[in-house]
Amino acid sequence: MITEIQLENFLFMHKADLSFSKGLNVITGETGAGKSVLLEAVKLLLGKKSRAGIVLKGQKQAKIQAEFDIQGQTALQNYLEEAGFNNEEDPNTLSITRTFKEDSNGRVLVNGLITTSSLLKGIGPYLMEIHGQNEHQTLLDPVTQRELLDKTGNSDFHEKLNKLKEIYKNRKDLQEKLEELESKSQHAAERIEELEAIKKDLDELNLSDPNEEEELKETLKKLSNSEQIINALQGSLACLAGSDEVSGATMLSYKASEMLRKVADYDSEIEDYYKRITDLYYELKSLESDIEAKAENSDLDPEKLFEIQSRLSEIQRICRKYSTDFAGLFELSENCDNELSELTEPDQSRNKLLKELEQINKEFNALVSEVTKDRVKLAQNLNKSVSHEMEHLGFNSAVFEARLEPIEPASHGAENIEFYVSLNPGAPGGPLRKIASGGELSRVALAIKKVLANSDKLPTLVFDEIDTGIGGKTAEAVADSLRSLGEQKQVLLVTHLHQIAKEGTHHFTVTKSVVDNQTEVNINRVEGENRVEELARMLGRTDEDGLTFARSLLKS
Repeated sequence: MITEIQLENFLFMHKADLSFSKGLNVITGETGAGKSVLLEAVKLLLGKKSRAGIVLKGQKQAKIQAEFDIQGQTALQNYLEEAGFNNEEDPNTLSITRTFKEDSNGRVLVNGLITTSSLLKGIGPYLMEIHGQNEHQTLLDPVTQRELLDKTGNSDFHEKLNKLKEIYKNRKDLQEKLEELESKSQHAAERIEELEAIKKDLDELNLSDPNEEEELKETLKKLSNSEQIINALQGSLACLAGSDEVSGATMLSYKASEMLRKVADYDSEIEDYYKRITDLYYELKSLESDIEAKAENSDLDPEKLFEIQSRLSEIQRICRKYSTDFAGLFELSENCDNELSELTEPDQSRNKLLKELEQINKEFNALVSEVTKDRVKLAQNLNKSVSHEMEHLGFNSAVFEARLEPIEPASHGAENIEFYVSLNPGAPGGPLRKIASGGELSRVALAIKKVLANSDKLPTLVFDEIDTGIGGKTAEAVADSLRSLGEQKQVLLVTHLHQIAKEGTHHFTVTKSVVDNQTEVNINRVEGENRVEELARMLGRTDEDGLTFARSLLKS
């Protein structure tokens, strides 16, 4: 429920800081005083698009801030958490702030995080519902009407609805699999031909080693530079082995070793040099042999070079043809084998799916039938209760009917629900969305909400102009119904009638004044004698007798 709302420089209001609580919160004031200011603020909090003229004249920015107590509203808390806007410090509290500027876009904050009005539209249905003239009401939506009727069902009925959704999903999955299989079967011959062509290309490529491409590239690099390699090896060998005229590095190291050997016994340090250079000689001798062998085995091989180039060219051609890399060719080959196996094996899969679908269709149709029968009973009970409540609210001989309209069976059943009403004796009935005016719709909504109060989890209801065109006993009946509804939900109500205002748990008044040629609107909570005076004003009797009567109304 909404607990606080703060307004700054909003429309005609400089500042207001209001606290609401459970029960019936009534808002009163002279006609044209600006009671719509608060309702407009609430609509903006629920995601209504802002407009020009929201900022108080002469000010740079307007602000609306509200706090909500969402304790026990698990669905809303989950929604906020999934969206990343949960209140980590206090999950039971929701804060919404909107700022507005005349020359630029304002900001939307949810629990201190910047967002958009789209998120507010998602949050709104969890917080409150507004019933008033020319308002788009969720109550008029057939989906909402079906949900409202379903809420009156017991736990067994809700279990059936959940099972119906599950079976419908499984049934749809089976149908999609069957359609996919049949579609494949229709194009099987064409697809088999296509797959066999792919397999022919891959078989001719004779794939065996996933590392082949890299090894071929490495070999190609060697063969492409074989002349350079041979020259380098031979030159290196000449440096080590030397020639008839010049000693190479290997022989020079041997001679150095022999010179040191002769004097190694005289100096331990020289002995170490001798051992080191002797090791070097043997290493160079071994290296000379390896290089010589490598040089002898390295030769120019144009045929092998051409062979490798051709092989790589063919691999790259097939990769381009099937838009993949070398590793992908192995995966493509495996996929082709699997799909060919499916397409060429006997049609056992289709028969299996058909049997499963036949069984699940039986379960689905049986459950749909049960849900329809249950809804018929629920509708009969709802029709009786709401019709009685509507008559109590001033609709003489009113008839309410939650009508089941058959549709193609779906996850929610085989019918849509449309609320029909006949509000006046002799007048033809029709869909609620077409028959009721703003004030009538508010009273019909009140009747429905009164009946569904225990099953509807919406914490707050806002009524505007619910008292349009009523008075006397009807007004007293509406007031009694609102007071009773306020015992179960938080109700915010704009009213012109003292019969309703006197029932308020909390009472707020809206006043308008002109200061320096500028209109200002103020809204304040009234208690005690101030509330007595406001009721007397609504009675049109501000004298002592009127005040006395107002006191008696509040006391009673």
